Amino acid sequence: MLFLLLIAIFAIGFIVGILGNISGIGGGVMIVLVLVYGYGFKPLDAAGMSLLTIVFSTFVGFVQDIRKGLVDRKLLLIIAPIGVIASIIGSVVTNYVSTDTFKLVFAIILIALGLFSLFSSRKQKKYNSKIEEASTARTGDTGLVAILSGVVSGFIGIGIGGIMGTFLTAIKKINAKTAIATVVAATLPITIMGAAVHFYISGTISLTFAPPLIVGAVLGGFAGTSIIVKAPHLSLRFLQGYVIIFFGILSILLFVVSSLVP
Repeated sequence: MLFLLLIAIFAIGFIVGILGNISGIGGGVMIVLVLVYGYGFKPLDAAGMSLLTIVFSTFVGFVQDIRKGLVDRKLLLIIAPIGVIASIIGSVVTNYVSTDTFKLVFAIILIALGLFSLFSSRKQKKYNSKIEEASTARTGDTGLVAILSGVVSGFIGIGIGGIMGTFLTAIKKINAKTAIATVVAATLPITIMGAAVHFYISGTISLTFAPPLIVGAVLGGFAGTSIIVKAPHLSLRFLQGYVIIFFGILSILLFVVSSLVP
């Protein structure tokens, strides 16, 4: 029984690694859902475990994307430091909300992000928007979005791609591969800090779940970075939106079911 559980957790980590590196959301939504609804984890512990897994999956993506020249380093230096500070705030806030409140907010955030991502992708496809240089995103409003991304990341235990990735591709209209690779790179220090704060506050880490999740995430990260190089720009945008909104709807359904069942 334990062996099957470890295999299942490994598979989740692997899928998380792939999704995180091809859609820029860190894959944490899946981990949080499984741990909160499937295993009864408290929000603080589930988000911390999710962030820990994302650290390892994004590290793989970071190394691979840097080698392939996909990361805009100047843009990274804007997003990462601001996001790290913001993630500390979000991580601390998680400790002060109830489980039910966390579940509802989690679902609402995902659905909103998914709808925005899909809407912006369809609009770009319809009007064939010009792809801009990454330098156009090195502005003050990017810093403000980095704050929001970091707070949300620390609070619900996901990567920053849902907000920052969509902002860079939909608003700033920079190449999706550059945007996602840069977001994945920025996610690394942001999730390291978020995970550290979560575990510092809770004082616990699941030694049963952590190893298979981490190993799966690392292997999935290698697979994800291979996919991103070959995938079309607009396809990545649509994928990001569909992935986020799928888990958002799933979160709502699980929240409703868990509220009805005593």
